[in-house]
Amino acid sequence: MSSKASDYRADIDGLRAVAVLSVLGFHAFPSLFPGGFVGVDVFFVISGYLITRILRDEMQHGGIRIGDFYARRVLRIFPALLVVLTACLLTGWYTLLAAEYQQLGKHIFAGASFLSNLALWQEAGYFDVLSDKKPLLHLWSLGIEEQFYIAWPLVLWWFAKRRFMPGWIVGLALASLAFSAFEVGHDRTQAFYSPLSRAWELLVGAMLAFGVFGQVLASPRALRLQLPCWGFALIAVSVFALRAHDPFPGLLALLPVLGAALVIAPSTRNPAMKLLSNRVMVSIGKISYCLYLWHWPLLSFARIFGNGEPSWPVRTGLLAASFLLATLTYWLIEKPMRKLPRRWAVTGLLAGMVFVALLGKNIYDREGLERIRYKTMFTVDAEAARDFVDWEKSGLITEFDCKQPFLFPERQYCLTQHPDRPVTAAVIGDSHAFHAYWGLAQSLDARGDNLTAIGRGACVPFLGYVRGQDPDKCQPHIDAMLHYAAETPSIHRVLLVFRGRYLPNDAPPENVKSFADALDRTLKLMLSSHKSVSYFLPVVEAGFDPRLCIGQLPLGRQAPVACEISRHADSDASALMRSTVLQVLQHYPQVQVIDPNDALCDDRVCPIVRDGHSMFKDQNHLSYSGSLLVGRHIAWNEVLSAR
Repeated sequence: MSSKASDYRADIDGLRAVAVLSVLGFHAFPSLFPGGFVGVDVFFVISGYLITRILRDEMQHGGIRIGDFYARRVLRIFPALLVVLTACLLTGWYTLLAAEYQQLGKHIFAGASFLSNLALWQEAGYFDVLSDKKPLLHLWSLGIEEQFYIAWPLVLWWFAKRRFMPGWIVGLALASLAFSAFEVGHDRTQAFYSPLSRAWELLVGAMLAFGVFGQVLASPRALRLQLPCWGFALIAVSVFALRAHDPFPGLLALLPVLGAALVIAPSTRNPAMKLLSNRVMVSIGKISYCLYLWHWPLLSFARIFGNGEPSWPVRTGLLAASFLLATLTYWLIEKPMRKLPRRWAVTGLLAGMVFVALLGKNIYDREGLERIRYKTMFTVDAEAARDFVDWEKSGLITEFDCKQPFLFPERQYCLTQHPDRPVTAAVIGDSHAFHAYWGLAQSLDARGDNLTAIGRGACVPFLGYVRGQDPDKCQPHIDAMLHYAAETPSIHRVLLVFRGRYLPNDAPPENVKSFADALDRTLKLMLSSHKSVSYFLPVVEAGFDPRLCIGQLPLGRQAPVACEISRHADSDASALMRSTVLQVLQHYPQVQVIDPNDALCDDRVCPIVRDGHSMFKDQNHLSYSGSLLVGRHIAWNEVLSAR
């Protein structure tokens, strides 16, 4: 880490080993090492000392070369981090559910941007139970270190111009410590993750590099030799006496921070230096960064897969795997990368980190890529798999099925039960109409009707209705379809089916009036054309992929959701739309109102799965089985009404 090979101190690598083993002990066996989280604070002191020593030497030999400094940081930090982030992305792709993968995407972006501490600051605390299931939680400390690395060379350059270096560093450290002590009593999460409340720990290391503790080191030799022992004692007390619920960092962080400073401060040979410099401790210290990166994702994924704390043999095995992965990463990735031409290596690493960051953001923005991943992620038997077929891509839709195909751009459809016969009924609407078509076609076919389905995804089948800025360009396409149905003599029945979430409960009055007026115009058009009109109330929505309830999840995981929908809660979600529709329909008693949920639900709940089949294709569309169930229910009720 130093600019001179002769400045290398093996005992500092040994102290790194103490720090990382403390963290591993806390994460895997918190009852045995309840304060092991202070290993991170020891790391902060070490980092502050080593980085400042490098910058100090550069200041004494021509000035700080900031570009060169940042390039060395990239070569040191990026290789192993990229490997771990990529491994988490791939593991999550095959194993994590949508919400979990979305959160991982957010943390991938934050980790690759070195903003993890700020992202986690907005979430739950570090010691929260849910934190156990965040595979990249531990990158918060890397974020703080990198933020220090970015700012500190510039701060040192500014201080150097004024020649008050040691005094300014002490002042900054005291201000940061005071802020940490104050904040830990008011907002512990902020105190834990804020770089301002952690800066003093790195600055203690910087003070060591500038000899601020010279008075201590000028003490008698016998006392100097005892200082590292006292330092070890302070770290040990921290590891075994502190608890997760203690007000930390604050003043309690003085224990591990001063302990680390006392171990580092004496440069003369002492018993502690000899102990830390042994081959085993130095070897662990050299891979400590890689070990820190690997251990937490392994433990966290194990907690996710097992839905709880793994057994101690599993945790022990995972720590062993961490050592293996860390060793391989250090010798096969990190070390070789430093031997490559610096310009090419740094450029490639920066490009790779930007790519991974953007990939994480994409995963977050697209809600965990659920629609892409779930189709192959869950094991579903052949019979049940029919419920999740993309009928839009099944070959059943062709422009030749309809005399009036409505070839509009994107997401249009046109089906006819019997293309060689005149159409006698039409279901018009959005994708919900399309998914209701299969059951309706069969039930109407039994009565001798030939049903066609026309419409366009995300479009409300109301005459002259424009929803906001009309981003899907629904008009004039829907108007053309409605006029086609009204003006075709053979069509005697029209069914209006669409998703019931287009008029949210908080819609302003002008939107409600526009919705009601458009429905009124549509009904007048159809009734004046002597059509029998059926209006479908909205289908209940699962809100999650139903494969969770019927498929075999990866690694034997259990579905984290209740596989039934509350009928009352779902109705509340579309309350304004329902009330608005019913107010209009009371003026048209001849219009048949159909509630498909009477087929899907009892008075209280709507089960996702019936007789081994999912009633839903995805979060809100009916499956093939669900559509047939609704169609049979409507046909049966119409038979009863005819009697």
